Amino acid sequence: MANQSPSIPPAPVLLAVSHEQARDLLADRLRRADADVQSVGNGTDARREIQEQAFGVVVAETRLPGRSGLELLRSFPTLRPPFVLLGQQGNDEEIERAFELGAADYFTLPFSPSIATARIMRVPRLVAAASGSRFVSK
Repeated sequence: MANQSPSIPPAPVLLAVSHEQARDLLADRLRRADADVQSVGNGTDARREIQEQAFGVVVAETRLPGRSGLELLRSFPTLRPPFVLLGQQGNDEEIERAFELGAADYFTLPFSPSIATARIMRVPRLVAAASGSRFVSK
């Protein structure tokens, strides 16, 4: 029998997006890419989930009710999951601020579901490769 390494479970993805259709569409696409997805519609629930569970990546809307994606990003300055923020087009200052705060990526509405999925799914792989971690996303 060949020497195989044990299967490493992918880290779940947290979607914190207030727009239900966008959240459901993105969750569906991520699940098709074999991601374990949890979804919330506001920043208060997102903060609680991040405190209670380890995520491979958090996708948070910048104008999320309760706590914005930027506030969530600021709330977890160390040992946090990587964040991908979702915001409105034409807000260059917000995008710049997101990257200054440590966002792994940022994409705007409207978005291509397939491209957004590819960008989200690559973040945990990049983080794992950079850190040498064995806890990766598919």
